[in-house]
Amino acid sequence: MSLQPPYSTTKLQRFGAAQLPVFASRWVYFVLSFLVTAFAQPAWVPWLGYLAGAFGYALFWKGLLGFRRRRDRFLLAALWFSLVQGVQLSWMATTDYMGPLIYVLYLFLILGMGVQFGILSFLVSPWMSIFRMVAVSGCWVVFEWLRLYFFCGFTWNQIGLALAGSHYSLQFASVCGIFGLSFWVLWVNLWALKAWTEKCKKLAFCWGALACFPYLFGWTHQWVIERTAPVSKKLEVLLIQTGLFPEQKDLFLDMPEAYLSPLVQWQRILHVLDGSKKADLILFPEAALPLGAHVAGYALDDVKHIVQEDFFPPLESPFAIFSEGQWKVNNGFILQALANQHEADIIVGLDDRDWTGKYNAAFHFVPWKNKYSRYEKQILVPIGEYIPASQFRRFSQFVSASFGVYSSFDPGKESKIFHSHVPIGISICLEETFGHLIRRCRLLGAELFVNITNDVWFPHSKLPEQHFHHGRVRSVENGVPILRSCNTGITGAIDCFGRVVKVLPKSETQVYAMHLTLPMQSYRTLYSLWGDAGILTISSLGMILYLLRKSCRKCITRLIF
Repeated sequence: MSLQPPYSTTKLQRFGAAQLPVFASRWVYFVLSFLVTAFAQPAWVPWLGYLAGAFGYALFWKGLLGFRRRRDRFLLAALWFSLVQGVQLSWMATTDYMGPLIYVLYLFLILGMGVQFGILSFLVSPWMSIFRMVAVSGCWVVFEWLRLYFFCGFTWNQIGLALAGSHYSLQFASVCGIFGLSFWVLWVNLWALKAWTEKCKKLAFCWGALACFPYLFGWTHQWVIERTAPVSKKLEVLLIQTGLFPEQKDLFLDMPEAYLSPLVQWQRILHVLDGSKKADLILFPEAALPLGAHVAGYALDDVKHIVQEDFFPPLESPFAIFSEGQWKVNNGFILQALANQHEADIIVGLDDRDWTGKYNAAFHFVPWKNKYSRYEKQILVPIGEYIPASQFRRFSQFVSASFGVYSSFDPGKESKIFHSHVPIGISICLEETFGHLIRRCRLLGAELFVNITNDVWFPHSKLPEQHFHHGRVRSVENGVPILRSCNTGITGAIDCFGRVVKVLPKSETQVYAMHLTLPMQSYRTLYSLWGDAGILTISSLGMILYLLRKSCRKCITRLIF
């Protein structure tokens, strides 16, 4: 019996000595494409977006097409894209407040998106017609759009975010939205693959022109708008970042020593407000304080020590009650007093409960009006804000016990505008990531978007940065500036071109008050006109035309032969 060398004759015959370098080069493509695309978001390495938007996915497909069996291509594509999503969604893999079951959800999401990409790769071939390339790009747009309708809707990590690293290429979202950017990224990558495969100079030129188009469009678009829609006014704004962990803001039975009483929390905020510059608008984050809007949890005598009595609203409903021989007031009372004192509108996030339900809400206080407007959050976070599948009692009880959630908020019914110095469209937390919801505010007349949020549930992660860049996309889609106030996260302002005006340093433990001057410049966009329907129509028509063309070819072939 003879000894065999490390690579047996059988294996050499199977692969061929000349094929070994080719086999290795495929994995080089996989690794390079992974490194380019996985980090090609503005929250990670913004300049990689230039590469991913031009040829990052083409690199992967170049290596993938070397595998003949469809099953192998599907599995490799699904695994590769799951790993890409694993990096980009790594902010989910934290158990600080979510518990170990968050890993199950994390794996479910990245594998689900991996399967979508695996299915898409069935349609990719070495020599594709224009019809097929449109169909492939359109198919992916439909996949991304369908995610909006599972659970509360999963809006993170569209491929088009690769074009958000530069505010010039991001301007293309004003025409077709974030799904249009995803279509364009795949469209350009398919042209890159086609030019590479067919080794044609004309195709290479077309690919280069398409890759550069969003940047040229963005520069021209911004130049024109700045000259035709000048700044109408400037708004003086004060943004508050409260910087509290959940166990500090609310009483956790297993960590009572970390809890700060509501009065102490107010003292922290008022300390940074003292001596602040004059503002037209003061913005507080989501669920800024415990006790909600109407729970009278403060003795009036205690409030007199932190707020000047001259600015108190009337001691009557909805701000105060007389109980146990003394006046007791609520957060609404203090906020109205602050609005009076600072001669500024205040927008703040507070929980609220009334005869209609229990809400995660935003409130608008106007100086000396002694009444407020309220917006109720429409899209709730599963597990965090409501218990999913409550009709399945055992499952909902298991989820409640695992995550410590024993009651649910009720969803709001409609978008609302707060009428301040300018009409304001309000969103709470992840609502900012839903393009159609923010567009609805624009159609109602909003000239400024405000997002109040709390990203503390995933500490020490990339979530705040990714959330912030979704806000940039919403600004560009609708041509409207946006203000963001976070408990922890990125508090700041973005102009109508998606450029950062000013941001606070990222902190999860400090309270800040930041003053800024926001140029009020807005304009009408094509996306505001047709929303996601435009790119969905193009995608659907592309898929239908490709299928019809393919069916006609088969019919003609059968007739001839």
